[in-house]
Amino acid sequence: MSEPVSAPRTLAWMREHGDVLRRLVAEEEGDDPTPAPGDDAAIRAHLRFLATALAETAEPGLGARVAGFADDLPEWFDENRDLYEEHLETGIGAIALEEHLQFGVRPGSDPSLDAGLERRVRIGGLIRIFVLGLELRLGPSEDGLEEETLAWMGAHQRELARLIFSLDRHAKASARGPGGEMVDLETQDAIGQAAAVQGHVRLLVEGLASTLARPGPTP
Repeated sequence: MSEPVSAPRTLAWMREHGDVLRRLVAEEEGDDPTPAPGDDAAIRAHLRFLATALAETAEPGLGARVAGFADDLPEWFDENRDLYEEHLETGIGAIALEEHLQFGVRPGSDPSLDAGLERRVRIGGLIRIFVLGLELRLGPSEDGLEEETLAWMGAHQRELARLIFSLDRHAKASARGPGGEMVDLETQDAIGQAAAVQGHVRLLVEGLASTLARPGPTP
C-alpha cells in the first residue's frame, strides 16, 4: 500500500507551484499596507498552500477528503481565534522564561530576539489550529493526529533549526548584489522571517507524512 502522504512528492509540488502560494498570500494580506513575510497572513497563506498541496499529492482517498480544506481554512482560523489567543498568551510567558534561562537576557532587552521568539509562537499556534482542523476533517480514523504531529515536530527541533538556517543562508546568498555585497538589514530581516515560516511548514509536511502513515485505531 502506498504511503498516505509522501513528503518528497508534496514538497516537490509546492516548489513547482509558487504561483499558487503568491495568490494565497495576496488573498490573506488583502489591503494590509505593511505586509511582512512572517506575519499571521503569510503563515495562514503557507498553511493553505500546504492544504492545497496535500489535496493534489496525497494518496487518492486521503486527497479526496482533504479537497477544499484550503478554501475552508480562513473561516476555520477565524472560528478558533480564542484558541489562538490562548496559545499566544501561554507562549509569551514561556518566551520570557526561555530568554532568561537560555539567553541570559530579560524580555525587551533584545527586540530582535523578542520578535523572533514571538514569531515562533505565532507559527506554532496557527499550525496547531491547522492540524486540529485536518484531524476533524479526516474523521475518527485520524483521532489523535494533532497531538501526535505536534509531538513529532517537538522532537525534531534540531532539524527545524538546521532547516531554517539553511533556507536563510541560501536566500541571503541569492539576494547578494552583483558585486557580492550583503543586502540591507531590512531585506535580511524579511528573508529571516520567510525562512522561519517555510522551515516550520516543511517540517510539518514531514510530520504529517510520519503520523498519517501510522497504523489506524483498532476497531
